[in-house]
Amino acid sequence: MTSFRTASADSVVPGRSCGTCTMCCKVFDLPVVQSPVGKWCRHCAPGKGCRIYESRPDICKDFFCGWLLSPELGPEWKPDRSKVVLQVNVDTNGSIRLTANVDDSYPMAWRRPDVYGKLKQWAIAGAATASSEMKMLVRVVIGRRYVIILPDRDVDVGMVADDEAVMTSEKVTPQGVVVEVRKVKRASASAGDSVSASG
Repeated sequence: MTSFRTASADSVVPGRSCGTCTMCCKVFDLPVVQSPVGKWCRHCAPGKGCRIYESRPDICKDFFCGWLLSPELGPEWKPDRSKVVLQVNVDTNGSIRLTANVDDSYPMAWRRPDVYGKLKQWAIAGAATASSEMKMLVRVVIGRRYVIILPDRDVDVGMVADDEAVMTSEKVTPQGVVVEVRKVKRASASAGDSVSASG
């Protein structure tokens, strides 16, 4: 998948466009347009588009969801159909954080077999090994509830507040690499751990 931070209109899969999909106008917390997570942005006409499209803020102009960027994802992944908006972030250390932002009106959308199977496949592909750190952290965000998808299990972290973060750390054991997941106050996050921010 392409990082949405470095993506441009040239990165969009040929033939794909937002069309009537406006799901990204609901699943993100965007204070710049007074749009809280789980509520339609006040500038959005659901199923039609943005009422301030020409003057929309840069954070909106620069966003391209995973479905627009990834040819491996079929039409069933289009957010207005799947109720899941994929977002990719590349951290400064090069590790990838893939987030499935779920419409909280359909909180189980990520558990649909085709969606969940792909999320689990990405988690397995990005897993830590005894000789390398985790390459991709896969997380599901439903409003403020976080679920971390790991190769061997899913960890429901629960609700994550603005002053909290989800931390992962890896431990090599005789049985293999074990990933520990915990919720902490941002102020206590240590430099050695991977941080999955609440935003």
